[in-house]
Amino acid sequence: MMFFRSVGAVFRGISAFPEFSKRNPFRALFHLLLFTLLTALICSGIQTAFIAKKVDLCTNGLQKQFGRIQISENGILPEKNVKDSWSFYFPGDVRLDYYSPNGELTVPAMESWKQRMGIFWTRRGFLIWMRPDPSRDLYYTMPYINSAEAVQFLPSGMSFFKSMTRANVTEELKRYQEKTEVKGIPVSNYEFSTVGKTIKIYVYFALAFTSLVGNFILTLILILMFAGLQALWKANGLETLKFGGTVSLLCYAAFPALAIRMLLESFSFAGAGEILFFIVFFIYQMIAFHEVRRSVSNGDSGDDGSDH
Repeated sequence: MMFFRSVGAVFRGISAFPEFSKRNPFRALFHLLLFTLLTALICSGIQTAFIAKKVDLCTNGLQKQFGRIQISENGILPEKNVKDSWSFYFPGDVRLDYYSPNGELTVPAMESWKQRMGIFWTRRGFLIWMRPDPSRDLYYTMPYINSAEAVQFLPSGMSFFKSMTRANVTEELKRYQEKTEVKGIPVSNYEFSTVGKTIKIYVYFALAFTSLVGNFILTLILILMFAGLQALWKANGLETLKFGGTVSLLCYAAFPALAIRMLLESFSFAGAGEILFFIVFFIYQMIAFHEVRRSVSNGDSGDDGSDH
């Protein structure tokens, strides 16, 4: 598919742009998708490396407090300090609240919590909660399953995030604290470090997916917009450039801007990355059109570094 040759041609200079304008637009869009995916995987690795340190710090703290996660007929409980309810605050405004089997539920105080996301750890397992808008009494909850045995303890079965009020969350949590009737489960232990590895893998692929989708859609919208404008108002010297050819040309011209944006995002410079993305994209599309115009006037076929 000459993907890597095309990427190399883009970053070596501008001479390949005339040839890119002759590419099949679907092939160019596929190359844009591949480039976005490759960059997303790299940038997600960078972001996960930073997050991994925080995850390790949290799992070490949980291990010191609770030892391991122990699953038995009594429920899903810590190996030690079972009778001590405890709140743990993770970096990034996320909290974990462990409620001992006979402890008091402090859910009514949720409205005063500054965190927008957290985990409840109860006798019957883990319940993830989110509150996107702190000004509204609307929460989203979902059980977290860390083993096949844990499914048997769920009071309401597996489900995706579901919306509920704070009163509903309280009622749901009471059900999670009820004494279990599960029998015949041998005692098994799970290290917090194992849970941490699972979290890192999830974070890596979640970041890669969101970066891929968000950046590809944004770039595609800009490409179609500029291609549409070019089709409506033909620039001098570009009368022969069709809509499909413009799309192909802009797909490759977007590579540098896309790489800059995604790399800066991975180092937490999202604002600067967004500004530079639009600046570099605009400059490169002007350079691309200029090079095609020059090629047409000189009768030059261009070279994209591939074999034709």
